[in-house]
Amino acid sequence: MAQGTVRRLPPLWLELVVICLLGAGLSVAMNMAREEPLPWVADFAALDRREALRRGLETVDANAALTLRGKPGVVFIDARTAGEYAERRVAGAKNLPQEAMYGDLDAATKALGLSPDDRLVIYCGGILCDKSKELGDALRTAGFPYVTVVSDGFDGWLAAGGPTEGGA
Repeated sequence: MAQGTVRRLPPLWLELVVICLLGAGLSVAMNMAREEPLPWVADFAALDRREALRRGLETVDANAALTLRGKPGVVFIDARTAGEYAERRVAGAKNLPQEAMYGDLDAATKALGLSPDDRLVIYCGGILCDKSKELGDALRTAGFPYVTVVSDGFDGWLAAGGPTEGGA
């Protein structure tokens, strides 16, 4: 360089942007090169169904649960707290809070008039709520073989336009 000539460097923010873009591009390329690429968006419903199947539970979405309503031997169970149940629930559902599995579950099921021949359709708050899966697992262990979990819970029931009772 000639004496007195000053070399201009790119601004720091531009270098950082280039580094970030290179890092993102390499991340995408490495993900695509994997035998089983990671998903770009998490499918919580699929993860929920996979977890329930691992536990041996049948899962349905709220639309399928609507078709079960009113059929003989089908009993809807609300696994949420008594307060949430009192506020609003699936019409005709019985409340068996998930916490009951830590006490005398046999006495609680008898008090509700549940029979091992009943098909229990259990729901809780929403897609990220695990209360229904945990209660369903405990009920299967307690001798109730026909347990179905509503994967999208009460939120899904409301979105599907299912009948409710209780509060507003």
